[in-house]
Amino acid sequence: MRTLLAAALTVVSLSPAPARQTAEQLPLRAVRFYRADHRRTRVTAFLEIPCAAVDSSGSVYQVAFRITDSTGSTIGAESWKASVPAERRPGPCVVETVEFTVAPGRYRLEAAVKSPATGRETRSAVDLEGFDHQPPVSDVLLSPAIRLVAPGDTVPQAGVLRRGGALVTAAALPRLGRSRTTAHYLLEVYAAGENEDAGTMSVWVEDSAGAVPLKWRPAPVPVQSGGSTLHGHVSLAGLSPGRYTLVVAVGRGGRTEERKADFLFGE
Repeated sequence: MRTLLAAALTVVSLSPAPARQTAEQLPLRAVRFYRADHRRTRVTAFLEIPCAAVDSSGSVYQVAFRITDSTGSTIGAESWKASVPAERRPGPCVVETVEFTVAPGRYRLEAAVKSPATGRETRSAVDLEGFDHQPPVSDVLLSPAIRLVAPGDTVPQAGVLRRGGALVTAAALPRLGRSRTTAHYLLEVYAAGENEDAGTMSVWVEDSAGAVPLKWRPAPVPVQSGGSTLHGHVSLAGLSPGRYTLVVAVGRGGRTEERKADFLFGE
């Protein structure tokens, strides 16, 4: 995982909105968390790279990330060379992860992948907004695997990042199916005061037409005085192949916040 340095910008008033991909290109997803101590939004971005997009002989590629503000000015950029691990060939993809923080405002994150051998280059981009105040919850991070940190298992390996007490397998667009039916999710809930609080969390799946093929009962969730990290998992057994959206709704104090993330379900 790389850290992309981004400069602070002038504060503007914006309503929080999830990052959105601008085209059917390489899967690129930005997940936002709030850092109250600095009043900044911390972004974790995932870029999936198909092995077919890099040099087939050596599987070497160059990846570059750039973030620009609403004026088009570059406020952070980084690039590096890497290779697809031998055990992944001819796997479907590798995932590159970057993290950066931004002040309130509108931004565009651009990513480019180039094969030095062939000169082939593929690009992708997402638009995102930095929170202008503390949100009730973060975006939802969806993953094919999340496990709790345990003795002897505290250091993230390649393709895994640590979020609090959990180790998360990186994925921009999780690919699940009959041989791997469990979807894992994680999000942060932010406390409005110094007292502990409680709420409920509901999870369901929507298809491309908005129908709900799977839904689970709401579960109570505690919210500590400093906020809480919530994570769980659901079985997707029985879904037909296709593209779906996992919706996580957190209810607290008479208000419900929904966060969504897409995934693919195959054979």
